[in-house]
Amino acid sequence: MTEFHKIILGQSLLCICCVFYLIWWGLSFRPDVTVNREGGINGLLLLITAISGLAGVALSLIGVNSLQAVDKPKVNGAFVLVCGIAVYVFLLILTRLAFKRPVTTELLLITAWAMLEMTVISSLNAGGRLTDIRFWILAAVVAIAFVGSMILYVLYYRMEPMRAFYAAMVPLITEGASMLVVILLSI
Repeated sequence: MTEFHKIILGQSLLCICCVFYLIWWGLSFRPDVTVNREGGINGLLLLITAISGLAGVALSLIGVNSLQAVDKPKVNGAFVLVCGIAVYVFLLILTRLAFKRPVTTELLLITAWAMLEMTVISSLNAGGRLTDIRFWILAAVVAIAFVGSMILYVLYYRMEPMRAFYAAMVPLITEGASMLVVILLSI
């Protein structure tokens, strides 16, 4: 399997992760419904979500780190890492202090996803798999999905329960769709 195929498989597994996370969320977090979130079918769905997500991240990063560059990357991996950590800390403080929003795992997942996708598309561009125009289109897609996810992250606890339940699904849909666009534009 080539490095490019590892990236594509990794992105595909992350799309699968989003699908199973959506199903798990839909069954486990519906307002006014009490279920065991870890046992039975919910436990199986959560396990599939975790395995496909971790495998997707690992394969994406293995492919990124092995893909032969034919051009200089648009965004340096170290820059993405430093900026991502800084953005995470800034948003953690901002959402907690300014918006009084409890800090949850989703903030880390949203930020780490954007970091991964910027690294992936920069690597695909440097490896000759994405034109410059497609790189910038995908960078905009990632940025829009990130901003939309952050808006919903902040608003989640301010919404009535059923609206919040559905709003929490939107980032999974947009981020899964974003990765599908990455796959389609790079093959």
